[in-house]
Amino acid sequence: MKNLLIIAFMAFGFAVNAQETKHDLADFQKIFVYDGLPVKLVRSDENKAVVTGESREDVEFDIENATLKIKLGIDNIFDDDDDTQVLLYYKSIDEVRAKQNASVMIADKINAEFFTLEAQEGADITGEFEVDNLIALIRSGGEITPSGNVKHQEVNINTGGKYYAKNLQSDYLNVDIKAGGVADVTVSGKVTAKVRAGGTVNVYGDPEEIDKSTLFGGKVVRKN
Repeated sequence: MKNLLIIAFMAFGFAVNAQETKHDLADFQKIFVYDGLPVKLVRSDENKAVVTGESREDVEFDIENATLKIKLGIDNIFDDDDDTQVLLYYKSIDEVRAKQNASVMIADKINAEFFTLEAQEGADITGEFEVDNLIALIRSGGEITPSGNVKHQEVNINTGGKYYAKNLQSDYLNVDIKAGGVADVTVSGKVTAKVRAGGTVNVYGDPEEIDKSTLFGGKVVRKN
């Protein structure tokens, strides 16, 4: 009986291991995610990825010029029923870009002088930041939901992009929106906003100054 139990536990262990693939990765600073893949980023003392789910064998990791690209093989399409997930451990990063309906969650607070985020084509990014200068680029239905504290933000939104940054405290903000984008922001110092073609900036935090330029239905709304 004891031997049967040992065999059973060993078989279970092999089954669990068979359901995930592991990748040791070279150093990188920037991360690009494609093809609808959900990726969770975890700070670590090593660079590696653990992939689980139906398409785990089809996820590719390419590193060139310190940029890691995570995507599916050329013959694969990610659909809503696919349970594939990527857990990415990283040493240090300064840029995250999500495209083609990918979803990126940054699990640990980012502490940096400069950091860049980009979400486009329906992709989304969430994370907490303690950053001096944050650049956020959102277009084609992308969404970014940051929290934390930054000194200065540069935000560019186009074609229905959404920036849900009410929980991100900021000293200064420059924002440029066109073609229906939306930004919810909290600023204590100066807001410089250029909003065109139906875009909207909702400003929280009672900033000292709002310098705004609106055209063709663009709006800057002070919220308190």
